[in-house]
Parts: sequence; structure tokens; C-alpha cells
Amino acid sequence: MADSTLPPSLPCGLINAANRYLSAEPFRFQVVATGSVLRLRQVWVLRFMPSQGAGAAGQAQESGQRVHLLSSLQRFLAADPNGKVTCDQESPGPGALFLLRQYPDGKVSLQCELSQRYLGGAEANVTCFAQTVSEGEKWSLHLAQHPNGHMLNLGKQRYMRCDQQTGHMRCDRDLPWGPEAVITLHFDLKERKYGLWSGAGSLLAADGSLQAELSPQTLYSLELRGGLLALRDADGRYLTGRENTVKTFKTDKPGCDEFFALEPSAAQVSLRTFTGGHFVCCRPGADIYANAMSVGNTEIFQLLLNDVTKQACFRSSSGTYLAVGPNDSVVSTSTHDKGVWFSLQYREQRVTLRMADGRQVATRPNGQLLLVPEAAGKKEEFLLLLVNRPLLILQSEAGFVGLFPGTQRLDGNRPAYDASTLALSEDGFCHFRVANKYWSLDKDGLVMASEDHPSNFSLQFVSSSCLVLKAPNKKYLVVEAGGRLWAGASDAASATPFRY
Repeated sequence: MADSTLPPSLPCGLINAANRYLSAEPFRFQVVATGSVLRLRQVWVLRFMPSQGAGAAGQAQESGQRVHLLSSLQRFLAADPNGKVTCDQESPGPGALFLLRQYPDGKVSLQCELSQRYLGGAEANVTCFAQTVSEGEKWSLHLAQHPNGHMLNLGKQRYMRCDQQTGHMRCDRDLPWGPEAVITLHFDLKERKYGLWSGAGSLLAADGSLQAELSPQTLYSLELRGGLLALRDADGRYLTGRENTVKTFKTDKPGCDEFFALEPSAAQVSLRTFTGGHFVCCRPGADIYANAMSVGNTEIFQLLLNDVTKQACFRSSSGTYLAVGPNDSVVSTSTHDKGVWFSLQYREQRVTLRMADGRQVATRPNGQLLLVPEAAGKKEEFLLLLVNRPLLILQSEAGFVGLFPGTQRLDGNRPAYDASTLALSEDGFCHFRVANKYWSLDKDGLVMASEDHPSNFSLQFVSSSCLVLKAPNKKYLVVEAGGRLWAGASDAASATPFRY
């Protein structure tokens, strides 16, 4: 849960008229506009500050929203009265407060509140001296969150989901549960606009329909209010959640129904017994059984990992947790204590759940889960199935996993992603497919998208937001400095962690 004492914020890149990103350089904390792609140095956190004075909140859209810009070096952007731009302040001074003004084409300007001058420039000549706004002082916002997330409608206080049966998006879920609630926010670099992909690979059009291809009808300009997003189509109409389906609506100004909060999407998994093929089912107040033959809401758990202890807990859609209860049975509980934390012990695509004292979760013949002290055997092995990533987008510190142009080779430092569809085999292996070809390894261990038949990969969760991948050669995937993606690490600790 976000810290409510902190101001709302959004990480983003700022693109100028010359198609270059504003960059914070470590050498003397210089500010330049030379970045051709969005990397860490090009990411700025917009911190939205409270408006001042009576009625100021209602005037924020006209007068501009007050923001601080924090670089990846944890320094604040600032400008002095002479137009000199710096980024060396560890805490924001008077010159670090800017007014974010928005324009119908989705671009923004940044006016220093102290000097009333506008930020602009190109290459190494970034200044804050212009008294009026030209194209040289306008910036496009490239949101820097991971593209996969959840969208909460502010007016309805409900989450957006894709209704495959009717072919529409709806804002009708109290919880973002299952694959249909994951929305991929796509940034079109050429148009500098955004599209919304469903997990099924379709795009939301302005009329509320779902379309297969990017088009002017599926692209929207971005508008911000605090940490919230509104999306406007080419006719100036805003996507809204006020009606039965999500589509654009004509309004002079966006209201609560037109604003969405973009939230990160945690892993949701199902636990299936390896031998019997039954899914673990969680019903409040009852012992836990692995007796379900298919996956519904009660068979999906949000996987929460402690980044310090590396232990995991499983939270159900009702808010309860899997925990150790009386008589060593596994039960559903609303108490979040040490009894809900398990260590995940991976064996290829299989996993065992172990407590701190070494006991492990097993199943009785009737499917009931309990703790046993014996050494793990087949009856204690589960398949941990990632169910809310039908489109998998992998991102490391080097960039996204995507195809190198003109080849079938996947690299790990691409500026834009190629989403892979994720399918799970009957025995729990992951099959990845991109550009209608399956992932595979070549003779040197490089990851390719070149086969008509799947190869068996497996994934392991290593933190609250990252996973690692194990390849068919029993090695883990690594992204090298030049972007080479290959299966060369001998253990998970040496592998590259990917945000997903």
C-alpha cells in the first residue's frame, strides 16, 4: 500500500521537439536533452505538490499543477532567475518548483514558479529562460511504470477489466483479480499517444469496441491530475467509466469518472498438485483442500514476497491468507502473522512450500493440505502457475526483452518491448511465443524466437516485483552489458531479475 503521507507521483520521461529525452547525467549533475531512448537516466519522478490558497485546487488545471522533478540520481531539477538549470539539490529549494501546464495535443510545459520562465532547449543547451511557450518548450510525457498494471476508475472506485464475452472493457470489479483485470498501457513513440491492450491482445477503441490493430481510434492523448490519468481521443472526448462499457464521452472537463489511477499488478498464481492435477481452493473459515479441477476466483492467490526474507504468502480474493492452523492443517485466516509465510523451494517447474522449522506442505488422499516432517516427495510438490500474465513483458535494468530488428534473436536491452504470450504446459512448463514463433535456444545458448514448436522454460519468483527464468539447458537467463540475452547462469542468484 502506498504511503499516504507522500505526495502523489508518477515516473516518466520528457521528450522534446527534437525527439530527445531530458537526461540527468552523473557528471556534475548536468541536465541535457540527448537521450534517444528511455533509460534510467531519462526517468524523472513528477511529485505533485498541493495547490496554495483558497480555491486553488479547482484552478490547478488552468494555472498549472505544482510539481517537483526528481532524477534517478535522487536530485531535484531547479532553475535560477537567470535561466540556468541544475540538478544537484538533495532537497528542493525555491527554484525547484515548476508549474505543469497541459495542452490539447497531450504535450506539457514546465514553468519555474520562481522565475516564471519555461524549461526548454536541446542537446547540452537546456535552459529555463523563455518567457512564452513555443514548440521548443513543450514536452511529451512517456510514463515509465512497467506497462502491465491495473486501472482503478476514480468515480466508480472499480477496476477496469476486459469482458471477453461481450467484447468490451468494463469498470465493475472491487478487486483486480485474474488475467482479465491486467491492462497494458502502450506508448506509441511515433504518435506520442497511448493505447490500452487487454490480456487477450486487443485494443480499446474510442467507441468501446475491442480492435486487433493500432489505429487513430485506439490511441489517446494523456492528461494528468495529480497522480491520476485521463485519456482523450482525437475528437477531444475522454475515456470514461460512467457507463456500462468503457468508451469516450464528450465533456468540457474530465471529472471523477474520467480519471484513472494506474496501479502495479502483483503476481497472481494458482497452486496445482503435481501428481493429481488438482487446484488448491480457498474458502473463508475452512480447511484448505486441493480438490478443484479448474481455476476460478477461489483458486487464484495474490503472491506476496518479502524482499528481505524471500518468504512468500498467498492471499485470496476474499482477503484471507493460507496459514498453518491447529493440528498442522493448512487453513484460511485473516490474521497476517508468521504462520502465513512459506519458503518456496524450486525444483525445475515444481515447487515445495516449507515452513521455517523445515516441515513442508503435503496433501492427504482427500486433498486436504497439512504439514509433514518427512523429506519432500512427489506428494509435496506443486506447480506454481502464473495466471495473470497472458501477455508477458520482461524488463531488466538494461531495458526490455524484445526482438533485435531484422532478426529472430531476443535481446535484453531494447528500448521498446515485444510482448510474449505465455502458455502453460500440462506439466507446468512455460511456453513463450512472440511474432508467431516460440522461444528456443540456439547452440550458443542465445534466446531466439524461431521455432514452430515450444521449448520448456520455467520461472521463479525472486522478489515482490521480479522473477528469473530457467531455460531448457538448465541454465538461467542473463542480460549482458551489450544486451545479449542468453542462458548462462548456473543459479538463480546469478540470473538477471526481470520485472514483469
